[in-house]
Amino acid sequence: MDVREENKHVFNIWLAKRVGLYQMFDPGTARYRGKNVYHIALTFIVLYLGVIATMMNVSGVYYWKDNMPISIDYFWKAETWLFVFFKMWIVVYRSTDIWDCLSITRYGFTSFGYRNTRTLDRWRERSVRSTTAVTVIYLTSLVFYIAGSLAFREDVILVKNHDGSVGYYHQNVMNFYFVVSDSTYNAHYNTFFFVEAATAVLLTMLFLIFDILLITMCFATCCQMQLVGCEFESFGHDKPLGDDPRRSPIGEHQFSDYTDERKNVFKERVSMYYDELKTIVLDHQAVIK
Repeated sequence: MDVREENKHVFNIWLAKRVGLYQMFDPGTARYRGKNVYHIALTFIVLYLGVIATMMNVSGVYYWKDNMPISIDYFWKAETWLFVFFKMWIVVYRSTDIWDCLSITRYGFTSFGYRNTRTLDRWRERSVRSTTAVTVIYLTSLVFYIAGSLAFREDVILVKNHDGSVGYYHQNVMNFYFVVSDSTYNAHYNTFFFVEAATAVLLTMLFLIFDILLITMCFATCCQMQLVGCEFESFGHDKPLGDDPRRSPIGEHQFSDYTDERKNVFKERVSMYYDELKTIVLDHQAVIK
């Protein structure tokens, strides 16, 4: 995949570089001991989130009897994180295959690509607008969520323990109540707020990276399939047929009197149609692959 001309791809490359999506697949990204540094960083992030998700699952079981709402809250958060881990595993493990698949975003992916740039430009505009809109929605929601959690920091949530005691925790971004006691949590509220806000940012970015990739692939595939459809529609219509012996005003009984030159023209025309049809079929196979 050659992205030296960013405007010649059905791909918001500018945005992909800003969120780290492009660097995760680019073979030219800096490496440490043969590994993409973005993959290494992503691995540590996933490990951190994995530890928190495991603690949430354990805490969900612990609070199940006495604090079912908190238990359910921990369970759905942990399962959502596991879903994110699966997405990121695909991104890292299949990074080479995904990089090859992103070549479908290139304008010249099919032989007819540069003949119908208007269609490609329309799909590129849709892709850029959609990915930009999704990014704005994700980041805006994240800001409102974190700000809302901070605004309601004085709200107190009661947490019952198995020994009968009750903890009074202040509302926070992710509510990591299982880490320490309520007195310690409330005394170091700002520290926990920073950690939980950073965790929310990491989760949002992981969701965003995969969704941008998915949206891009969907739009690029639709674009190339439309180009292939246009190829089939235009097949045989952009060449004059005046030299075709079958369309000659001469009757069929006079076909044997055709000159060798006209027969050669007919053979060349058939060969040209065959090559064009073969190219269209190969383009279609490349898109499906």
